[in-house]
Amino acid sequence: MEATEIPDSIRCEFEEKGGMDGIVELLPDDQRIGYISLIARAISDPVRLRVLFALCIQPMCVCLMVAMTEYAYSKMSYHLSTLRDSGLICSKQEGNYLIYYPTDLGRKVVEWIGKGL
Repeated sequence: MEATEIPDSIRCEFEEKGGMDGIVELLPDDQRIGYISLIARAISDPVRLRVLFALCIQPMCVCLMVAMTEYAYSKMSYHLSTLRDSGLICSKQEGNYLIYYPTDLGRKVVEWIGKGL
C-alpha cells in the first residue's frame, strides 16, 4: 500500500493523535453514529423541526399542531412518530387527547440548534 502524503500544516497534529488508527479510535462507535443519524434525519424536515421547537415552548395535542402547520392529521401522525422514534418527543394520554412533550434530549437538540442561529 502506498503511503499517503500529508500536508505539513497538519502532519504534526495528525501524528500526535496517533495517525489514522488514533483518529479512528476517537470516533463514536457504529451504534452511536446510527443514533446520531436517526436524530439528524428526524430534524431534517422543516415541519418536524417546527413542531419540535413549538413543543419546547408549549406541550400540545395533535389538533393544535395540525392547526399550526396546516398539515393533515395523517401527515402529522407520520411526523410525530418520526420524532418519537428518534427520542425527541414523548406523549401522555389525557382523557381523549394525546399531549406531546419534548424529551430532555429534544430540549437539548433545540437548545443546541438555537444557539447557532
